[in-house]
Amino acid sequence: MPNTQPTLPPSLAYIAERMSGQANMKPAEVRRIILDAKVQPEDLQPWAAFDHPVQDSYGRKLAHRGDNFEIMVMSWRPGDFAAIHDHGHTQWGAVQIFGPAEHATFRIEDEVISTLARWTVTPGDVIGVSHTLLHQMGNPTEDTFFLSLHVYGEPDGVDSVTGDARVLDLKNNLVQHVDGGVFYALPTDAVGRTEPGPTPDFPTRLRHVTELTRRLRRMAAAGNAIFQKDYEEAKQDFCSPDQRSWLLQCLAANTDADGHEQHSVYWRILNQELRHAAKLQNELLGEQHSTDAFDKYAALYDAVICQPCLDDFMANYLRFAATAFGVDFPKSSVISLGCGTGLVEEWMIRELGVAYENLYGIDLSEAMVAEARKRIQADPGDVLRLDPSVRLWDVAFSGLNVFQYLRPADLETAIQKTASILRPGGVFIGDFITPDHIRWYPNVMYSADKKVVSLRSPQLVEEGGVVFQESEITNISFLEDKMRVTYSGKHRRFLPPMHRVRHYFEKAFGGQVELFDAVTLEPLPDWADSCRSTRYVVVARKGTGQ
Repeated sequence: MPNTQPTLPPSLAYIAERMSGQANMKPAEVRRIILDAKVQPEDLQPWAAFDHPVQDSYGRKLAHRGDNFEIMVMSWRPGDFAAIHDHGHTQWGAVQIFGPAEHATFRIEDEVISTLARWTVTPGDVIGVSHTLLHQMGNPTEDTFFLSLHVYGEPDGVDSVTGDARVLDLKNNLVQHVDGGVFYALPTDAVGRTEPGPTPDFPTRLRHVTELTRRLRRMAAAGNAIFQKDYEEAKQDFCSPDQRSWLLQCLAANTDADGHEQHSVYWRILNQELRHAAKLQNELLGEQHSTDAFDKYAALYDAVICQPCLDDFMANYLRFAATAFGVDFPKSSVISLGCGTGLVEEWMIRELGVAYENLYGIDLSEAMVAEARKRIQADPGDVLRLDPSVRLWDVAFSGLNVFQYLRPADLETAIQKTASILRPGGVFIGDFITPDHIRWYPNVMYSADKKVVSLRSPQLVEEGGVVFQESEITNISFLEDKMRVTYSGKHRRFLPPMHRVRHYFEKAFGGQVELFDAVTLEPLPDWADSCRSTRYVVVARKGTGQ
């Protein structure tokens, strides 16, 4: 029969020539040969297999086989991912990737497998491969197709250099030995033998089940009833409430008693894998991205933020303001600026005696307002649009540093607007965070029953000469007897100097302005830059001449 194998282009021919007769090499040497060959993506096109079967996790074709090495081309459609694997008989080799692939490496220690690193490859990068490498590669994009070049070698000249590869099935804690593609959901006849495998840590198992569910979803969509059954089982495992105990164990091992992460690389990997899980869950539920920063977060907000803060310090400072500043709440009309879920305002009605009809809340987040309306009168509203001709109030309240979510240029205007809607002698009560609040800020917060967990990755960001505390937030809920992961994005809060906030209130209110530590209620002098709790309360009374 005629040879129908495509002729090697000069770049691959160069690699084949340099590899020929080499019984022992190092990954760095193979990497250098590939770099010197100056391979271009079009050189690999004769072996492209983007139309690979849906049950294959990626396209895979042999371009050349030498005495003890193989040159292969892999094709990656959007969403294609290999399972975690090694390279069988391979002792040395290298991979050149011509697209924004995601690459991860793993370690097995004391029979536990964990993720060492996961990163996006720069197109054209060449990665060395050794016999001990345990890794995963895939295409995380939604619209990009790319190829990769794989060169693998071993010293003894076996029939298949990558034969007897180990594929890790982390759903069932098995190692599968295969001679073909290292795919997810391998059929029984594609697996030579199995053996007990390592136990994965939480983020490593979560990502495995996420990618397994994605692959089975595609396979089920192709119409095979067997795949549909496997897909439903994978979805159930993916959302299982059993994930809760694994997550809590993971967090206990990697955070301190104050909720601060102790291993930055692990923390980054954990959050990355949870974001992938959140994306898949949104796809499975058919949910679209919302521009509301509190979409889905609002329903969990009380459990991890508002209730703990109300219990820890907000109730105390509100009672303190009533006593120290003579605020007669039962006789006062109260407007809540940024009312959130209305939990604190409901407490003010119940505990401070504010009349239901005399309390009204506004918030920019419609998701928050939807929650608040279960408790109080509330509407979507913007503090910058407050109009004194509509109504004047006795008390303006703003909890949980709402004013610091404003654009820095709007802070003074917001304070002026607040003063304008208060009657002479009216009082503002609200809390803020200090410029060094990040020193307290925990990386994990729990609901009282630990059925809601909120992960936070804070950092200080400078932009245009202004400093913000930016927190990337992922929430995990087990409230409905299943795991629901939601990525809430990056929440940014402006960190003005405390003296500037005091100055804005003094200028706008023209009356008494006092600052207190929000937790200890110690008065703060006008020269203070911070306070013990890194939260402070402003109590400002509008002058009678204002």
